[in-house]
Amino acid sequence: MPLSNPLPHACKIHSPAELVYHVDDDHGQRVADFGFFATERVLYVRWHGHLTADEVIRVAEASLPWHEQLHPVGLLNDKRGTSGEWGESMAWIEYEWIPRAKASGLQAFAYVINPDMMVSFENAALIEKIRQKVDLRTFYSVGAAWKWLRQHAFRRTGAAA
Repeated sequence: MPLSNPLPHACKIHSPAELVYHVDDDHGQRVADFGFFATERVLYVRWHGHLTADEVIRVAEASLPWHEQLHPVGLLNDKRGTSGEWGESMAWIEYEWIPRAKASGLQAFAYVINPDMMVSFENAALIEKIRQKVDLRTFYSVGAAWKWLRQHAFRRTGAAA
């Protein structure tokens, strides 16, 4: 079913999203929502709240069956409005998540953060580790991230934008 909240609404940039899954913490608070844009083959992960390394691993682990089933070529990782330290998840992301996501077709990773968000050394190191394995760009808006993902996908497939 197409949803407009908490996922980006359909517009000229992308098709409607289908909410496919969500992850809650041990207290029942939402940590992340997963949406899938079938036309673009983009998995959208909208994060919520203060994040720990354990929660990042839990969400990344929960995303793997969706990567394996849907074969997204792009990931829009939206961490606007979140906080926390997740650098301790680096080894798991690098050695477990990245190889499996890439094996399922992931080619581009758009990482959206707030312009005023302070990125710790550990979190920046994790972003750099991902960047070494997958084409990753950071953005301050979902619109700019979508534009890059669309250009990246069309460049890879040879289709006209």
